[in-house]
Amino acid sequence: MNATHVPAPPADDPEAEAGDTPVPVPRREVPTSEILPYVLPMFAYVSLGGLESYLPQESGQLSHVWYPVAYAARALVVAAMAVYYRAIWKDFRPFPGLARLVLAVAVGLVVTALWVGLDGLYPALPFMGKRASFDPMRIPLAGRLAFYAARLFGLVLVVPVVEELFWRSFLIRWLIEQDFKSVPIGRVTFFSAGATSVLFALAHPEWLPALLTGLIWAWLLYQTRSLACCLVSHAVANLALGIYIIQTGAWKFW
Repeated sequence: MNATHVPAPPADDPEAEAGDTPVPVPRREVPTSEILPYVLPMFAYVSLGGLESYLPQESGQLSHVWYPVAYAARALVVAAMAVYYRAIWKDFRPFPGLARLVLAVAVGLVVTALWVGLDGLYPALPFMGKRASFDPMRIPLAGRLAFYAARLFGLVLVVPVVEELFWRSFLIRWLIEQDFKSVPIGRVTFFSAGATSVLFALAHPEWLPALLTGLIWAWLLYQTRSLACCLVSHAVANLALGIYIIQTGAWKFW
């Protein structure tokens, strides 16, 4: 029996290797416009804070006039930037249920206990800088209450929003994949958790509690798959710390 001869397809035939090799999917180039909403408010907050050391001083301390004004301006500028870029607030959806909210609040209180309880138990790193440690008791009562309001506004409302969007929505995902929006919120690797926690520690003079806090909130994000849980936990921690500072006069924490 004679076999039927079937000619081989030409070498340049585009169908010659069809199905043999998977076509690679090109990596999406992330436009700068998708990154800036996460980065710019954080950059503004840190940069404006760095200018505080240039404010006028009184007897070696920050001016009781200029520092409150400068802090209020800083909080308002960063809040305005966050509102301008509010489209990325969708990362906080969906809002968590009661059980996860309770967990978030409990974790926030644990974080506050760490910052207060570890104080003085670890060495200060000279290259980390120091906080303003502004004592508002030098301000008349009305001005002092206004400063408390501005400070708590920044501490409880502005900072948690800006920092959670930067650290645990953008950076923790960007370290996994540069096309960070392709990574679901709540996906955490050992590397992304460790790296963001170390960088978070380097952004705070209280480096040890900050390092532990970064790891704890990375765990909370992984456990709940909810950025909103981290936001609530951060706000609770800062509120509890703010109340502690005002009640005890531990001004070194702000």
